[in-house]
Amino acid sequence: MKAKKWLALVMAGVMTLALTACGGSSQPAQTQAPAAEEAPAAEEAAEEAAPAAEGETILLRLANSHNAEHITSQACQMFADLVNERTNGRITIECHFAGELGDERSTIEQCQFGGLDFTRVSSGASAEFAPLMNALQMPYLYKDVDHLFEVLDGEIGQEVFATFEQNGLVGITYIHPGSRNFFNNKKEIHTPADMAGMKIRVSESELMLNLMTNLGAAGVGLPFNDTYSSIQSGVVDGAENNMTSYIEMSFYEVAPYWTYDGHSYMPDMILASKQTFDKLTPEDQQLIKDCAHEAEVWHKDAWEESEAKNAKIAEEKGCTLTTLTDEELKAFQDAVAPMYDSFLNDEQKAIVERVQALAN
Repeated sequence: MKAKKWLALVMAGVMTLALTACGGSSQPAQTQAPAAEEAPAAEEAAEEAAPAAEGETILLRLANSHNAEHITSQACQMFADLVNERTNGRITIECHFAGELGDERSTIEQCQFGGLDFTRVSSGASAEFAPLMNALQMPYLYKDVDHLFEVLDGEIGQEVFATFEQNGLVGITYIHPGSRNFFNNKKEIHTPADMAGMKIRVSESELMLNLMTNLGAAGVGLPFNDTYSSIQSGVVDGAENNMTSYIEMSFYEVAPYWTYDGHSYMPDMILASKQTFDKLTPEDQQLIKDCAHEAEVWHKDAWEESEAKNAKIAEEKGCTLTTLTDEELKAFQDAVAPMYDSFLNDEQKAIVERVQALAN
C-alpha cells in the first residue's frame, strides 16, 4: 500500500508540473499589458525569457479588422492553419476578425506591450511606429504589382520591417493591398484637370487630403462606411478604392465612372509582438515567417483574380472603365511630385529613389 501511495503522489506531482509548463495552454501567450508600476520588471523578464521549450503547447492570437470572409482574412487564416499543421498543433494561432480585438492602431499598441501576438494592419496605421514606411506609401510610386513585391520582398521591404523592432514589433510579411483608383458620378477622368472642383471622399489622413489638393480636387475625409450615402446624397462626387471594394460595397451604383490611375499601393502587413517572438526558438520564428510568406503569395494571386472578376462585373453593370495612357498617367505623377519633398525626410527620400530605380 505504501508503495502505491508513493507512486500516486509522484504521478500527481508530474501532472502538476506539466500543467504549469503549458502555462494554461487554453489561454493566449499574452493576455494584457503589465500595469505601469510592474512594467520595468516585465520588460526585464521579457529580455531574460528563454525560448519556449521544445514540445510545449503555445496558443497565440491574431487580430484583423476585416470580416472573416475578406480575402485578407482568408490569408490570415491560411497562415494560422499552416503554422498549426507544420507544428502538429504545438503552436496554434487563433484568428479574431471584424475588429473584435480593437481597431488597427489599438491592436498595434497591444502587440507592443505583449497583450496581443499578431495583427494585420495597413501601412497607414503602421507608419507611426516605423516612419520609413511613409516612403513605401507615396502616390504613383509603383509601376505595377510585380514592382511592388520586388520592393516589399526584397532588401528595401526588409530594411523597413527591421525598424519596427525599436518599437517592440516584428515585421512578419507584407500583404497585397490592391491598387486604389478613382471613381465618380460626373464624368470620365483622363487628367488632373478633369478632377478640378470635384469633391472626393478619402481616408482622414494628411497624405490623402494633400494628394487631392495637388490633383486639383477637394479631399473630404469621411468614415469608409459613409462613402455610399455621401456619394448618393451629393456630399461628395466620388471616392477612391480598389476594384473589389467598388463592387462588394456597390459603389458602382452611385459612381459609374472608374479610372485606372493606380495612385496608391499602400501595403498591408502582419506584425508580431517582439515579446512573443523573442520567446520562440529561432526555428519556430523562421517557420512562422515561412508560413506567413506562403499566405502572402496565395493572397497576391487570389487578390488579382478577384480584381479581374470584379472588373468584368463592373463592365456588365454598365460602368465606364478608363485606362490612362502613359502620357496621361505622367500628368498625375507630375502633379503630386511636390509631395515627395513636403512629406519625406532625407532618409525616406533615399528609400524612394531605390524604389524608383527598381522600376527602370
